[in-house]
Parts: sequence; C-alpha cells; structure tokens
Amino acid sequence: MANLPKPAKVPFSKIIGSKWTTTNPQNGEKHFLVIRIADHKSREVKVECPVTKRAFITSYTSLVNAEEYLPGWQ
Repeated sequence: MANLPKPAKVPFSKIIGSKWTTTNPQNGEKHFLVIRIADHKSREVKVECPVTKRAFITSYTSLVNAEEYLPGWQ
C-alpha cells in the first residue's frame, strides 16, 4: 500500500486568510491566499494568487486535498 498524502486539517470556519501551495503550479502561480468564502452552503472559497492577483473560486474539499494543495507557502 502506498503512503497517500493526508488532507489538511484546517476547519472551514477558519479558512479565511489561510495560505496554500498548489502541487501543480501553472502560469507561475504557486502560492494562494483564501480571501473570502464564496458560498457557505456548497463550501466554496475564493482564492487569490498574491503575485498575479488572479482570483478564482474552488471547493473547500479540493483545497484541503493533499494531492492538489498543501497548507502554507512551501
């Protein structure tokens, strides 16, 4: 059995302002900051790359998925 990465333990209620590093950087965007909750019911958050200022909405589930994002800036 392979060692699968464990999901990040950041509660949804404390997600705003948290920093994340993508495991698959694209267009030079590697680090992201959660700037707001986009939808409480579907648990979607708005994240922004501080370098390019590009923002997008993603699900909380994909954000804490260790195969997609790692907590902190690494």
